[in-house]
Parts: sequence; structure tokens; C-alpha cells
Amino acid sequence: MNKKQNPRLKNIVIRVNDKEQKDIEINAKKLGLSVSDFGRQLMLKGSVLAVQKNESENLSTGVDRRTIIGVANNLNQLTRYAHERKELPEIENLLKVLENIISKW
Repeated sequence: MNKKQNPRLKNIVIRVNDKEQKDIEINAKKLGLSVSDFGRQLMLKGSVLAVQKNESENLSTGVDRRTIIGVANNLNQLTRYAHERKELPEIENLLKVLENIISKW
């Protein structure tokens, strides 16, 4: 769902001291996230997925970030198609390959 269909209109206020605020901002910046996105992910999921900010190839996999994003988008499309057609085995194999690549990242 895109932002226009489900806008975030509610605020949650948390109080922190100066050091905590600085630490939160540093942690969010390290992950390439805004403080809001960092806090939202942490509160909803209990953890924050680290994203490599560098667009160059990752040395361990030889795959750049845009390629991973493209593959993930294609996988989502294939998953929707597979659920419509009930052809899941091939999709599950592709998902395992993608998970293997991501785990090395």
C-alpha cells in the first residue's frame, strides 16, 4: 500500500534525554534511516533491518543493492502470480536462493 492510501496521521511521543536522543540519531543515520523510520521499525518489529547505503557492489556477493531490490520486486510479482495459479514449488526454490544471497549480505 502506498503512502497516499494509508497516510500516517497519528503521533507517538516518547521522552528521552540528550544522550539518548543523540544515540538514537546516530543509530538511525548508520542504517540510512530517519529517526521516525528507525523508531517505527524498532517498535513494530523489535529490530531494525540494516541496509547497506553504498550503491557499489557488495564484495562478498558481487551483487549491488539495486539488483537485490529488483530481484525482490520480481519475486513479489511472481509470488502473487503463483498464488493465483497455485504454482508454488518454483517460487519457493527462487525464494530460497534469494534468502541465501541476502543472508550473505
